Amino acid sequence: MAEVFPLRRSRWAFWFVAPLAPRGGTVEVEPGVVRVRFGLLGKADVPTRDIAGVGRTTWPLWAGLGVRIARGTVAFAADGGDAVVLELRRELDVRAPLRWSTRRIVLVVEHPDRFAAAVAAAAGAEPVADEG
Repeated sequence: MAEVFPLRRSRWAFWFVAPLAPRGGTVEVEPGVVRVRFGLLGKADVPTRDIAGVGRTTWPLWAGLGVRIARGTVAFAADGGDAVVLELRRELDVRAPLRWSTRRIVLVVEHPDRFAAAVAAAAGAEPVADEG
């Protein structure tokens, strides 16, 4: 049975996110896979066997809202603040909205502690130090 965690959305995100993701976004933790869906902005299907670690960080609002890309990192963020980081064993192609390879996914979800615990349990992953 999947656990569903909505991407946390600030009131300011409506103007940036709603046109391409009117329902916001979700992250589902299922046996064998973590599925990220963020409307037309992006998506990722992360096999749990590829998750090396689960950690915490803080996503700064100045880094932007939506699906953000950087060298080796993709963030799914509709708000700033507490976030969960999935460290991957190998590069994974995600849609952001075009294809992008990453070894690190940042997720700004509601209930980040519960989400991190669910992913770590599903993946048998080691915790990664808080970057906060």
